[in-house]
Amino acid sequence: MAQRQPPSPKPPPDPTKLRREAAGRYASGDGRFTVEQGSGGWMVLDAEQTNEFGLPLARGPFAGLDAARAAMDAARSGPAPMSALADKIAKLPKPSGQAGAGSRSAGARGSTSNATPGSPEPAETAEPQPPPPVEIREYRSGDGEGLRALWKVAGFNSPGDDDKGLRRFAQHNAGMFLVAVQGTDVVGSAMGGWDGRRGWLYHVAIAPDQRRTGLATRMVRRIEDRLRTLGSPRANAIVLEDNDEAIRFWESLGYGDRKSRQFGRDLG
Repeated sequence: MAQRQPPSPKPPPDPTKLRREAAGRYASGDGRFTVEQGSGGWMVLDAEQTNEFGLPLARGPFAGLDAARAAMDAARSGPAPMSALADKIAKLPKPSGQAGAGSRSAGARGSTSNATPGSPEPAETAEPQPPPPVEIREYRSGDGEGLRALWKVAGFNSPGDDDKGLRRFAQHNAGMFLVAVQGTDVVGSAMGGWDGRRGWLYHVAIAPDQRRTGLATRMVRRIEDRLRTLGSPRANAIVLEDNDEAIRFWESLGYGDRKSRQFGRDLG
């Protein structure tokens, strides 16, 4: 009998090609780069190069995917970028009475020092630690307090924001109640609902120091993917008429003003 030939090994993935992971998010064939669409354009995140805080180095924004690919090719062939943060810190004015680096090194070589013989050396200031990365996950029991603090800053105050109401919403809309956390802090939220006919987005809020990072866009796109899977032909978002910043955000994602009015009544 003729022996079966072993299957030919699969060729390695082409690192220059982008594979679609979700709406508005791609990954390079070698897994090094992630390309995400934000309100200002396409951002390229480099998993092999980090910024001065130890986070993935971000390049962009770029007008289109072709420009993002060109940036990835340049990153693979060019030298690693150098951070100018250390030089900027060295040029900052020092507080009065603080010796500069030159006088400190001179004292180490034996020049006059103001320290009392036998006294302990002053403790060096610990270097600041980089902030933890932001994680997007589903709602968990215990998130309520942090969410309500975030929503208070955003100006949200709705019936059903208590722990019981949040838990009921999460159970009814599996996979669409998203919470962004940085360490132990809640820094973002987005709630997606599906009523069997239309999809709805509620309480899309981002902490002030995380705005304009693309975080809200990633959360909304993830909910849109889930609604599309459920069969929703349309997603709606409710925005107050005097919230100009929120209006610009939703328009940047392709949402249009339907010129309708919302009526509501608390059932108590």
